[in-house]
Amino acid sequence: MWIILWEIYAPNVRWPTRQEWLNRRGKWPEMPNVVGMIDGTSHEILIPSTKPQQDFYSVHRKYHCIHTQVVICATTNTVYITISVIEQTVNRQMRSSGKECQINQLQGFLGHDNDANAYHRIGPIGPGDALDFPPQCYILADSIYPNGYPLVTPFKSVEIIRQTRAEKRFRRKFNILHRNRRVYVEHVIKEIKTFKVIGSLFRHPRWKLSSIVELCAGLAKRRADLSGELA
Repeated sequence: MWIILWEIYAPNVRWPTRQEWLNRRGKWPEMPNVVGMIDGTSHEILIPSTKPQQDFYSVHRKYHCIHTQVVICATTNTVYITISVIEQTVNRQMRSSGKECQINQLQGFLGHDNDANAYHRIGPIGPGDALDFPPQCYILADSIYPNGYPLVTPFKSVEIIRQTRAEKRFRRKFNILHRNRRVYVEHVIKEIKTFKVIGSLFRHPRWKLSSIVELCAGLAKRRADLSGELA
C-alpha cells in the first residue's frame, strides 16, 4: 500500500516555479526577500551488514543514519525534499506537463556527511539551474551551511565581537530574527517525523527510505493543508 500512497501523496511536495517563489516575497517585512528555509535531518538505521559501516556512522549523533535535506517556503509548506540511499537519490519534481521522478546516481547524504556536504550535492539552486530560483531572493540556513547566494546564515560570534557597538547590536538582532524565522523548518521536520516509520529506528531495507520519507512529507503537507482549510 505504501507504494500506492507514495504515488498519490509524494507529488504534494514540489519545487515551486520562479514566479511562485517571487509571490512569496514580503511575507516577513523585516526580511522581505527571504522566501524559504533549509535544514537537514537524520534517520537512524540498523547497523549495515553488507556496506562499510563507517559511511553511515555519524560522529555528531553517535548512531548510524542517512540524512535528508528539507526546503520549505515562507508560508511553511514543504516544497522540496531529497534523500540519498547509498547509490541513488530520488528527487521528485512536478512540472506543468505532468509528474516526473528523477533517479540520479549520487554518493552522499550518508551518516558521516554533514548538512553542508549534503547541500552541495542536491544540485545548484539559482536562475536557470536544475532547481530554478529567482535572483535577489534568499533562503535561511544555519551556520553549518555555506554563506553564499541563495543561502543566508547567521553571524558567528567571531564576526560580531570586533565590530562597533552599533554593528554588534545590528548583527545580534539579525541573528535573533534569523533564528525566529528558521525555526519553522524545524517544525515542519517535526511534523514529518510524527510518522513512526521514520521518526524511530528504520528497520526496513535502506532502498525504501527515500520513497517513504517523501510519502511522509506529502502526508504531513496534506494534513497541514486540511487543517488550514478547516480553520
